[in-house]
Amino acid sequence: MKPIIGHQARWDGLARAFAKGQIPQTLLISGSPNVGKSTFVLRYAQLLLCPELEEDENGLPAPCGVCKTCHQVEIGVHADYRVFRPIVSKTEPITAPETLDSSLIAVSGARDFVEETMRKPLHGPRKVLWMHQFERCQEEAQNAMLKTLEEPPSGAFLVLTTENSRNLRETILSRCWHLPFPRVVESEIESWLYNEFPSSTPQEVLEAVRAGAGRPGAAWRELQRLQESDGTRLSRFAVASEMLKKLDRVSPVAALGLTEEAMKWATVWWEEDAGEGVDLKKLGAKGPRTAAARFLDELMIAGRSMWMQNLDTSEVGAARLDQMRKTRHYILRNANRQLALDVMFGRLIALRPRAATSPVRGR
Repeated sequence: MKPIIGHQARWDGLARAFAKGQIPQTLLISGSPNVGKSTFVLRYAQLLLCPELEEDENGLPAPCGVCKTCHQVEIGVHADYRVFRPIVSKTEPITAPETLDSSLIAVSGARDFVEETMRKPLHGPRKVLWMHQFERCQEEAQNAMLKTLEEPPSGAFLVLTTENSRNLRETILSRCWHLPFPRVVESEIESWLYNEFPSSTPQEVLEAVRAGAGRPGAAWRELQRLQESDGTRLSRFAVASEMLKKLDRVSPVAALGLTEEAMKWATVWWEEDAGEGVDLKKLGAKGPRTAAARFLDELMIAGRSMWMQNLDTSEVGAARLDQMRKTRHYILRNANRQLALDVMFGRLIALRPRAATSPVRGR
């Protein structure tokens, strides 16, 4: 089984509730992408469905992790374990890649979820239904689920995961046992990565931890990419950091060059994250918009590390980060990507710290 990194106390609390027969039937888990929500849900589903439970080092119930049921849950084929994911759009009702920011859960998906809760488990006393990225659930779809979330049928255990619980209605929050997942301390991620990748160098682990920004899954993926490249590529954090350093070395006319570079990396990283088996052409304009938004996420991670640790740069850094957030918002709401990035980079350059050296023309 995959280890739970940074959220062991939350797992122990859930395991204690299970041991007392007080496990919630509706669980909401919130946290940043790649912070560990999916790993937690898989372990939770195994706990509820495993027929050969064991005790962990704290004497708490735990799934065995090796039986047929645990294996089927891990690969997503167990009959009493269903995952519901957002779709690209109502006109393109195919499962969306997790990284597609404009995907949605329509009322038809919510009704499928509710209907599935009504069916009795096939192999035991329980079944687990997971609604992934619940923040994408449209208002009508949320309304269709309210009664089921408040009073799930006997034996049905419902899990909702979301990147941002603040955007959920109070009528949803009041019906769930809420577990917020904070970002994980870097030292814990670092130790885990050394165990996962024993051949990695300290520099590779450092770059991965920086890129992860408190998200174990993001750090793991970044280190895997660095290992596969055999030292021939820079980490995302390094690429983003180098681009931000240019802001204080170039004149505003160089904004066009930065936009060109940003769009190149946005496309490369988007294709990496989408993974094999995803037909990017079916996403239409949503794919490039999301690619730009996700690139800005990486840029903001590097920016927070570069600017917000120093009083001399924190004021300008905060203004620059705010400009990036606004640009991300505009792009996801159909603004022209290239124009929005051109304007953003021009403004970021104009927000140069007073101590910065005189700019040079060009890229």
